[in-house]
Amino acid sequence: MFARVRVFLWVLVVLSAAGVIYLRSVDRAPVEPPGAASIDKDENDATNLQLDSTGRAFAEVPWEHLPNVDRFELIDQEGNKFDSADLAGQAYVVSFFFASCPTFCMDLNKEIDRVNSALKGTDIRFLTLTVDPKNDTPEVLNKYADGFGAKPDRWAFLTGQNYQLVEIGENMFNVPVNPETHTDNILLVDKWGRYRDRFKWDQPYDMKRFIKVAKEVAAETKPPLGEKVETRNVLAGVERKELNDIRWVRDFFLTERTGEKFFSRDLTGEVWIANFFFSNCPGVCKDQNQYLRNLQKRLGDECPRIVSITTDPARDTVEHLREFADTLEADPENWLFLTGNPVLIKRIGSEFFKADSGEEHHSSLLYVVDRWGQVRGKFDWENAADEVEMIKLVKVLEGEDRPNPRGGEIKETAKAEERE
Repeated sequence: MFARVRVFLWVLVVLSAAGVIYLRSVDRAPVEPPGAASIDKDENDATNLQLDSTGRAFAEVPWEHLPNVDRFELIDQEGNKFDSADLAGQAYVVSFFFASCPTFCMDLNKEIDRVNSALKGTDIRFLTLTVDPKNDTPEVLNKYADGFGAKPDRWAFLTGQNYQLVEIGENMFNVPVNPETHTDNILLVDKWGRYRDRFKWDQPYDMKRFIKVAKEVAAETKPPLGEKVETRNVLAGVERKELNDIRWVRDFFLTERTGEKFFSRDLTGEVWIANFFFSNCPGVCKDQNQYLRNLQKRLGDECPRIVSITTDPARDTVEHLREFADTLEADPENWLFLTGNPVLIKRIGSEFFKADSGEEHHSSLLYVVDRWGQVRGKFDWENAADEVEMIKLVKVLEGEDRPNPRGGEIKETAKAEERE
């Protein structure tokens, strides 16, 4: 019996020693740096991701590659119409919450209240959008806002139709919009309507960075064309490999006839004209491209760059487009011929240009894109009056020194509407 007791005691000693060794090994395991868990999954997919000393993801990108935030309209806590176009020339901050959230959202808004005070005297607005519009009526939001002394002219609590809020969150900022999984980032939009940066509200380091960046952005006096910015919006300018990840095409990558990659945002700062065609088209495409060739000759250096996108990429390979362009004596610097994924091209037509770009019934219109990547006009190339209007619009757009907050409104002639 004593032998059994001795064996039992030895087993306890061995197990205790093993436990001590395990606990010590855990204590010595590498500790994840503060903020590392805050790296979003989509940021890990970026090819140019870099981590700072706190484990956050940052990228240095050309300002031109930052996405536009389109105009949107909602209702504020006082029941008044809110139009983001009224924020032109003013930086603003976007966050998401719902009023019945008892802890997380309240803590988020307490932090916004704190940084709002820290930015007193800085020309910046705060927009807090509900993800529960069914319950968060203007009356509910007004009572909630009163708890922070928030007034719409500085800190607006906004509601609207669910589809509007989803459009803003998912399509413009690439964040989920629902009570269960809404983002814990606050999102900074600069004075020029670009989604500039994102910040973790519950990370003191990031909020200190937010105050610094917000002041810098609010102090800008002109769009920083040609400059690079450091941002946690690391997907800016990164080509998405999965089309399902692109909720709405606001910029696009295709391939030039030279074989080089084309990114639409690289044309930021210049006005350009786009058209859809396919090289095997026997009639309208041939005539349209000949018209564009003559337009270049007539306007000379005053002619904007032309971007021609094939709607038949299976046939119009890089080599085929090169041969086709050669027949038009098209200068590769001033006239681009693009091909790529057929599904993406169809989406570019319907979502970016708001046109029907299917091969069988592709659009014969010309599209004028402004210096900030917004489609501003549709014109029928076969109508002489349309050409006059198109050239007039080009000259106006070339003189713009900042984005038009209502740039989504497209100038469209009656003849163009018929063709569409």
